[in-house]
Amino acid sequence: KIVKDGKEVSKVSAAFDGFREALKSVDIWAVAFNGFTVYCVYCGLTYFIPFLSDIYKMPVTLVGAYGIINQYGLKMVGGPIGGFMSDKVHKSAAKHIRVGFVVAAIAMLIFMNLPHESMNVYVGMACTLGFGAIVFTMRAVFFAPMDEVKVPKHITGAAMSLGSLIIYLPNSFAYLIYGSILDANPGMKGYKMVFTAMIGFAVLGFFVSSFLVSRVKKAQARPVEEGAEEKA
Repeated sequence: KIVKDGKEVSKVSAAFDGFREALKSVDIWAVAFNGFTVYCVYCGLTYFIPFLSDIYKMPVTLVGAYGIINQYGLKMVGGPIGGFMSDKVHKSAAKHIRVGFVVAAIAMLIFMNLPHESMNVYVGMACTLGFGAIVFTMRAVFFAPMDEVKVPKHITGAAMSLGSLIIYLPNSFAYLIYGSILDANPGMKGYKMVFTAMIGFAVLGFFVSSFLVSRVKKAQARPVEEGAEEKA
């Protein structure tokens, strides 16, 4: 049993109350959709391998090495860099992600307009891995703003559950959208459309993260965390 407002309630009832409270929190939804847009861009990284294979004619011997670097190497590099940039440079994970969206959108716009057909495959690999590194620094910290908006301790579990549901939702549709675009538009045209969609998600993410930054400022201005009383 848990004591709430002087009354004894069951743990199940308290859990449902916490989830309902999380659903009503603008801050939690802001964090969730901020991560959602990061993940939409992240899903597009999967198509760099077929892009390099189709456009750059990347040798099969390089595909495996590129895949390992892209999926595992960048995770090991992106996490520490994202944490360092958030803590020491931008002083906020929400601000770091907002800057990341701007850098990612500009970088992808430049990349789209490069003369890919005449470029060396290693240059193409470096460009795509560089872009991936930007996204991984954002992905590493997209849950961190939960602390910055001062989510009440008694609904932390519900907040993380709701955030995870929304943030990882692109797994259910982003690959389908990107894949359908490539199937309907073979070659460079299709890849440019996918890259444009990634830019679109980055632009949307910039506005979402800007809203989140404003929510963080309001939360930091509160002297005492609302609803943070210890639950007996």
